Amino acid sequence: MNISGLRAGQGSPSQQTDRAASSSTQASPAPAGRRLQRQDALPTNTRYQASQMPATPERARVAARNSAGASSSAAHAQPSLSLSRQNAHREDPALARFHHQMQQSTKMSRADPLPEKPQVVPKRLQEKIDAINLPRLKKLDNNLHEYGKMATELAKEGSGSSSALTRMDKKVLPLLADAENARHPGLNLHVYKKGEECYQAIKDQHKSVQQSGQPKTMRALYPPFKGMPDHHIALDIQLRPGHRPSIVGFESALGHMVEHLKQGIAEGVRGAKVHMVGNTIQNSQWDCTMYSLSNALKSFKHHDEYTARLHKGEKVPVPAEFFKHAQSKSSVEGKPHQDAVVTKDKGGLHAETLLHRNLAYRADRFDRAYSTSIEGFRMQEIQRAGEHLAAKKHKS
Repeated sequence: MNISGLRAGQGSPSQQTDRAASSSTQASPAPAGRRLQRQDALPTNTRYQASQMPATPERARVAARNSAGASSSAAHAQPSLSLSRQNAHREDPALARFHHQMQQSTKMSRADPLPEKPQVVPKRLQEKIDAINLPRLKKLDNNLHEYGKMATELAKEGSGSSSALTRMDKKVLPLLADAENARHPGLNLHVYKKGEECYQAIKDQHKSVQQSGQPKTMRALYPPFKGMPDHHIALDIQLRPGHRPSIVGFESALGHMVEHLKQGIAEGVRGAKVHMVGNTIQNSQWDCTMYSLSNALKSFKHHDEYTARLHKGEKVPVPAEFFKHAQSKSSVEGKPHQDAVVTKDKGGLHAETLLHRNLAYRADRFDRAYSTSIEGFRMQEIQRAGEHLAAKKHKS
């Protein structure tokens, strides 16, 4: 549902006082020298309506919804000509320009009708592919250019991921983490090549926190199993003075590995409190690195209402946003979170539910259909890494 609207204006206290005095014949004059009447003594039924905006379908729906309130308030007060002109000057150009920008955004495709059957390359994925500027990436970083070229070609072919692309995922992951750290102060995301390296870093940071008395939160991406260098998971780590380390791990792959992971982390960081989240939304063989990065970002974005509560030992349902890249429709359809809005825009032109997103990214490949949202996430991260490098180059 796409809704946009205007918020009714409100007059200054002096304007409200003048209207309150003229509307009542019984009101006694204010004492000499008193310039302002108490604001809580003003009439509560005084409202102002902003000047009318140019008609659009979205604004028409809002106008119809608010017409009853507007007509009733008009009986009590009418805005002055100067106020109407002021509102028109302030709201007309700015909001019209903002609305136009919203409509021109590629995010408007979230409101497109779903295709009757899945395509080889869904429109939503194609938009992510088109956003990558390969010539620009070539000028910025050879590895990022090679990565972007391989990812876009495989997606266009409808081939999805591959072992070669997974190797590039791992190779460029430190750069992707740097780009996200720059975008999100406080993310503190680190990439490790081995489990032992990750666990030692946690122990070193824990020791530093005990010495300094300053708490720290960090995130880590690493391969937890020996002999499985391609598989990656995400950790959210909370370190506090006087407390043992608290670690929340996120695993998206199928295979009943959660308990093995929990045991391995507990052995690697002895004495730590460990909790594992198994939101098994990954059906593919090759996308572990991207899922781990996505989980790390979501653990940060939903820290206050979700991850921090897991650190406290509370049982909290996994937020719907963690299922945005679910490959199987069965992970979403018919579930309590299928109608949850999973976009930053929660009620406007760019709002989208979890199920709609899953179906919009659904592709028909290899005699089966599945969501390619994680491939779109990869394109997004490549684009952000390019923007990060360009910004660094501009500063130097």
